Amino acid sequence: MKKLVRNLIIGEDVYIESRNEYRQVMLSGQYAIMSLIVIAFYILIEFPFGFNGSQFTFCLSFILISYSLLLHRQQRHCMANYFLFPTLNLLLYLLVSSESRNTGAFVFFIPVSLWSFAVFNYSQRRVAIAFALFSFMLFAFSIVADFSFLPYRDYPSDYAQMNRLINFFVAFPVSAMTVYLLINLNHHTSTQLIQTNKQLKKLNDELDRFVYSTSHDLRAPLLSVLGLLKLAEGHVDKKEMSRYHGMMQNRLSSLDRFIKDITDYSRNNRLQIVNENVHLATLTDEIWESLRYSADAQEIEFVNNLPGDLLVVNDGTRLRVVLNNLIANAIRYHDHRKEKKYIKVYHHVTNTSFSLHVEDNGQGIAPEIHAKIFEMFYRGNESSQGSGLGLYIVKETLAKLSGTIHLCSTPRQGSTFSISVPK
Repeated sequence: MKKLVRNLIIGEDVYIESRNEYRQVMLSGQYAIMSLIVIAFYILIEFPFGFNGSQFTFCLSFILISYSLLLHRQQRHCMANYFLFPTLNLLLYLLVSSESRNTGAFVFFIPVSLWSFAVFNYSQRRVAIAFALFSFMLFAFSIVADFSFLPYRDYPSDYAQMNRLINFFVAFPVSAMTVYLLINLNHHTSTQLIQTNKQLKKLNDELDRFVYSTSHDLRAPLLSVLGLLKLAEGHVDKKEMSRYHGMMQNRLSSLDRFIKDITDYSRNNRLQIVNENVHLATLTDEIWESLRYSADAQEIEFVNNLPGDLLVVNDGTRLRVVLNNLIANAIRYHDHRKEKKYIKVYHHVTNTSFSLHVEDNGQGIAPEIHAKIFEMFYRGNESSQGSGLGLYIVKETLAKLSGTIHLCSTPRQGSTFSISVPK
């Protein structure tokens, strides 16, 4: 039902990016639909009295309000509102001024003035106040002035009493519904604010840790290189110089990996998700090709069990970051004591999701730190060579894709990281 109303107001293939604008458009459209239902109801009530001035006014208002809905479907939302509220106010004035006060038709000025405050946001409050004052002025003029554009209708007392009850029982729930919609909107806004505050607190905590850890992790390799350069200034033989060069290269490579991790973290938070066709087998082969020539990867057998025709629609850049981090970790923490080392990538597909598994027979991870390894800058031991950002980036990247990650690992036997992403 909710989707049907939405499609009726703005159309099936229309998307309004701003949540506030979408809320305004939907409220305005819902009020227009309620007005059409109420007008149709009164046309049926007035039908036994023949086609008179009030019937003509009802029919004309029905057409004009229907046109305001059409304007919404044409994305002319502001024009639709400026069309809707004058039509409703003038309709009420014509009807109230042309019939007995005993019918109580003037109560409809209340929901119409409430609607103006509901539809226009805070930046448009002057417009809302203007329409509310317009409603009040028309109400006062219809009560005080003895003038009517339509022929005056003097109903019998019993019919006027019935009309008064009908008008109240229609105007009251319409007004209550307006207040409910406003309360519901405020609840949604407050909930959104709470979520935003939680996200801000999380970001602030991460920023504190980020500044502290990066200041250390960026300076440590640089200080090591500076120290080695100082040593190299002395009289050393070629073999010793070669060892210094290897150590410098190792520290600079570590610094490069750390800067790459920071870049991946920044891009994941900043860039929008771009869905595209991703050939997972090709992507996995490309990642292994970029990592296979590192010293740690020389004796590792890589097994890509992904079908060559496996195609998914997802964010290729983010999937690359996830797989690159998982495969690089499997290389970095392989078990030197084992003769046959391997990394295996395979998949599983369901109707709603697909999962990728990166399995290795490396060092494994102790059960007590399974939950901690996804924290920012967490290192499992003193000898860890990574930045402490890799698995945190994997978790945050998958969160952007509405995915999850699961670890199954046993020390000295190996680990399997399983990621699941909606299709």
